[in-house]
Amino acid sequence: MSESEHNALQNTEESKSGKTRSVREEVLAARKCENINDPVDTYFVDYVAMAWSKLFIALHIIPNVVTMLAMISGIAGGVLLILDRSFWMDLAGAVLVFHSAVFDASDGQVARLTKHYSRLGRMLDGMSDASVYLTLYIACVVRLWDWSDSALWHVFLIVLAAVTYVLYVAQCQLPDYFKNLHMFMIDNSKGNELSRGKHVKAELEQAKFGTFDHFSKFCYYNYTHTQERRAPKTQALLDAIEVRGKNDALRDAYYAEGSKLVKLTNLLTFNLRTVVLLLFVFLHLEIVGLLFVVLVLEPVRLILLRKYENLSERLLPMV
Repeated sequence: MSESEHNALQNTEESKSGKTRSVREEVLAARKCENINDPVDTYFVDYVAMAWSKLFIALHIIPNVVTMLAMISGIAGGVLLILDRSFWMDLAGAVLVFHSAVFDASDGQVARLTKHYSRLGRMLDGMSDASVYLTLYIACVVRLWDWSDSALWHVFLIVLAAVTYVLYVAQCQLPDYFKNLHMFMIDNSKGNELSRGKHVKAELEQAKFGTFDHFSKFCYYNYTHTQERRAPKTQALLDAIEVRGKNDALRDAYYAEGSKLVKLTNLLTFNLRTVVLLLFVFLHLEIVGLLFVVLVLEPVRLILLRKYENLSERLLPMV
């Protein structure tokens, strides 16, 4: 579906006063942007999540509570993988981890359908994923611990898991940042979560020290600044846009190249790494799941970051 078709469908949905929408129409209405979704989310996860979202909305459960359910489900799944290595326990753990992804999709749906957005929600979402994966990587270390009694093996495992986790955080930040940049550049119809660190810093300086407001802005500033400092050329493009604004030629040029890149960023999102990790958990080859992050996903992140930066550099003269 093209962007214009998606927006037309959205307008049609909004004009349907009192009419029942199909499940597909509800899912589309709850999406940020049609052409940035992972295929697994597009054709499967979003539909399962919508069933939960309807229930959460009916019960007046806010998105942040749904995010906490995602975190609890994922951590519980990781704990089951630690406790036992039987097939059924592993399967139960995998189901809970899958539902973590479903609830993670649902919190966004609930937020967009109820217009209940918050910066805290965005930070909680990142915290939820990070907590789930910290548990899963600990599970991998525990399951691999008895492969050898060597202290060197144990040190290697701990270092590998720590490196994997650090790289995981960087890999998750890239799609989060550049998907929001994509929406800012070409389709801002449903809003986006692209914040500039300098603006958040200005808000932080105005907040009263020692208050929750100050603490939340401090966390959000560091979250935003960490994303921005990896992409200085993109910041130069955004600085120019702030001064001169966006034009149709810039939007068209970004859409032509950015649409290809944003789809590739899905390689770094929850689904692929989780499927690969759980597959090798079932095969009792957890070390392959850890090495996949280091040897496959990290090169993908570095290549994508370079491509996004090159795109921003090429587009800067068009502003």
